[in-house]
Amino acid sequence: MSDHLSRYDFFLDALLQAMKKIHAYTAKCKSYGDFTRDQLVKDAVLRNFEIMGESVKHVPFNFQRKHKELPWNHILALRNFLVHEFFDVDDEVLWEIIQTDLTRNIADLEEIINRRS
Repeated sequence: MSDHLSRYDFFLDALLQAMKKIHAYTAKCKSYGDFTRDQLVKDAVLRNFEIMGESVKHVPFNFQRKHKELPWNHILALRNFLVHEFFDVDDEVLWEIIQTDLTRNIADLEEIINRRS
């Protein structure tokens, strides 16, 4: 395995781990209200969404184009918004992503990684 490939795999794994952390951190939140009341969970979720975006920046565009099942551009755009507009983050949008997209994204990324092994 070349250095480039191992570094590339590192970022795919970092992306997956950040997704799984968000899933784990929010597992005890049974509602949007639970999520918004737990500042520690919200902070952890925000940080891991940032890590997801940073990881995507290091995955080659050609690879992203081959694996359109993941919303690469949306992940990066969310990271950019969180980093630069952090006072204007809509918790409801984050909660919606967690509830509707995260589980599917985890499964898709696991499948992508497993096919590479």
